[in-house]
Amino acid sequence: MKKLIVALIILGCELLTVANAAEQLTATIIGSGSPIYNENRASASTLISLGDTHILVDMGNGTQANLNKLGFNAKNISALFLTHHHLDHNEEFVPMFIGSLLGQDNFTIMGPPNTVKLTELNLELYNEDISYRLSKTNRTLDERKNAFEVKDLKGGESFKIDDIVVTTLKVPHTIYTIAYRFDYKGQSIVITGDLTYSDKLPTFAKNADYMIIDSGGMIMKDGRRKNKSGNKSSQSRENKKPKGNAHLNLADSSSMANKANVKNLVYTHFNSTVVDTVASMKEIQKNYSGNVIFGEDLMELKNTPQTTSPKVANNYTIVDTNQRVAYSNNDVIELPQSDDAFFGQDANYIINPPSYTDNHNGAVTDNVTGLTWQQEMGSKLSFEEALKKVNSVKLGGFSDWRIPTIKELYSLIEFSGSVKGDKALYPFIDTNYFNQPIGNTSAGEREIDAQTWSSTEYVAKTMKSDDTVFGVNFVDGRIKGYPKYNPRTQEPNKMYFRFVRGNTDYGKNDFVDKSNGTILDTATGLTWQKADSNKGLNWQQALQYAEQSTLGGYNDWRLPNAKELQSIVDYTRSPATSDSAAIDPIFETSSIINEAGEKDYSYYWSSTTHLDGPVPEEGAVYIAFGKALGEMRGITLDVHGAGSQRSDPKVGEPTSRGPQGDLIRVNNYVRMVRGGVVDVATGTLLESKSEYADISLTQTNNSQKSQATPANKNSNFIKRFDKNNDGKVERSEFKASDQRFKHLDKNQDGYISANEAPTGPPKKDR
Repeated sequence: MKKLIVALIILGCELLTVANAAEQLTATIIGSGSPIYNENRASASTLISLGDTHILVDMGNGTQANLNKLGFNAKNISALFLTHHHLDHNEEFVPMFIGSLLGQDNFTIMGPPNTVKLTELNLELYNEDISYRLSKTNRTLDERKNAFEVKDLKGGESFKIDDIVVTTLKVPHTIYTIAYRFDYKGQSIVITGDLTYSDKLPTFAKNADYMIIDSGGMIMKDGRRKNKSGNKSSQSRENKKPKGNAHLNLADSSSMANKANVKNLVYTHFNSTVVDTVASMKEIQKNYSGNVIFGEDLMELKNTPQTTSPKVANNYTIVDTNQRVAYSNNDVIELPQSDDAFFGQDANYIINPPSYTDNHNGAVTDNVTGLTWQQEMGSKLSFEEALKKVNSVKLGGFSDWRIPTIKELYSLIEFSGSVKGDKALYPFIDTNYFNQPIGNTSAGEREIDAQTWSSTEYVAKTMKSDDTVFGVNFVDGRIKGYPKYNPRTQEPNKMYFRFVRGNTDYGKNDFVDKSNGTILDTATGLTWQKADSNKGLNWQQALQYAEQSTLGGYNDWRLPNAKELQSIVDYTRSPATSDSAAIDPIFETSSIINEAGEKDYSYYWSSTTHLDGPVPEEGAVYIAFGKALGEMRGITLDVHGAGSQRSDPKVGEPTSRGPQGDLIRVNNYVRMVRGGVVDVATGTLLESKSEYADISLTQTNNSQKSQATPANKNSNFIKRFDKNNDGKVERSEFKASDQRFKHLDKNQDGYISANEAPTGPPKKDR
């Protein structure tokens, strides 16, 4: 009896899940392009869906091909709507119409004046062809003529297609144009079609979840605007015939969206050139402060009933690494410009700069990700102790705290930090907001032994048999897998924990194969190279590989920064458990034979320099999508786990190093990225470095305070350059470049002190 009850409960939950999925009103952008041919964008088309009801709005070139990519058949169409009779909006009406006729269901056709004429003329023209095709299923055209209804719309009509309420509005364009609003149980989507400014549209689109609108006025990468009419908002031009302009500008679209109070403003109808999303966003945000989405083919927009914050595209925003200084293979350099050596590195691109709010209640909110963090971490805990403790936390009046995933935890890392082997220098986290301890050297720990554990357990084993949990070390700037239990004593290991709450969608990818060698992650808004470089490259070659690529017809590819690259790791996969790289199988990943002679997968370069060692500028961050190997007592092992983040020299020869013998490959693979809201940096940038405050150096496990930030004990540098014997080096005494001096002068006081001095001369490029 109990089994029966459990089965009924499970069945009920499954039915409820199906019912909830069916009650979502969604819009899928089938084509986001314009009349100008673009192999990466079909012409205008959007599919509105609710359960088994499917309404196709506009049918430009490429509609059928993109519907086919979704596995959608024209025979399942409930209605065909046209906004206006321009070829880029109705070019594939005929095949969609005939496909619906060949189906089994009834359907509706609606559009502006001449839609009836368009339908009847094509019905007459293709009479014999349609009749022949229907005869194969023993049907006649006369029978199927009764299966559809066609109407001309004037604007202002309201009707239902199954359970979806449809409202129409005439909007100004060069020809008669209809905008559509779709409503269902508090969910609403508006499609405007092509238009110029409309006084009536804000009322028509009031409080809509999504308004899908013409992208007129976008600023292009070459500085041109798609619509050259300027950017002054029009006022009451409803009844005026457009003079030379058929489309909006950004002030018009953003102003109407603001007046309508729409939650999400979705731009579509892009031409073949590359949009400067940063410059365009600045214009849009002058009027509209809501969520802005730059539409792409096959992007799905969802509304979830009975929620105040619907799931939308780009709900997983990756915070910039905050690296603002540029580097060569072994030194600080002036910020490279396009076509310069080392252009395309992390400092060249500013992407979602870090922004925090101290809530003054022991919690800090990340204004970019929407995550709220525990400011303090307290004492070290075992994994099991942390699982118990988090359930009792009531910080800030909230009780929904959790242990962060490795992707959530890594969102806090900043690569303005630096380390020197075991010695802490500058933290890889903003200590203006977060307290970060270092290891307790009086208890035998290294200064870097202040690792923070996540909730993400490695699906395989490290060191052959160790149960392992991934953590971020904000003292040395790395992700590694750390054993749950001490291999010798089998006692639980203890690490720090920083609890989090909010934005439970963070870190969840939503990949779409664009069928042009690229993969779109609708969660982050980033587009990725589907394959990889299929060969190893040094760091400078990796930068060039990405900057020179025109994959998919795009010329804005870049080498991903460390946090962008880590965003596509799939921590449910590993070579040992899934016989794959730690990445979604939608990607194509080259296999290698590793140093142990096993099939494995490569490390992948990021554009981020990792400051460590005697010549801190010589290393760059990589992510291990295969085993993170080290050599222990002559045996090559997966030491840190697939999904780890470490660093390799930018040039040189493969070798091993360190107490765990981390294997150095130097020539790592590349997977390029494009998209997101990117600002290309210009000129010299200052990089603010966090400091270890006294309170954050408190050794919480024995209540003793350590020294302040470890100073550089090597005084040879000071003795070498300090001509006036004041114990520090000023610019006139320093023999290297201004940029090198500024880099060493961490506090920007015009002097290099003993604490700031390097321990040895920079090496030459190898």
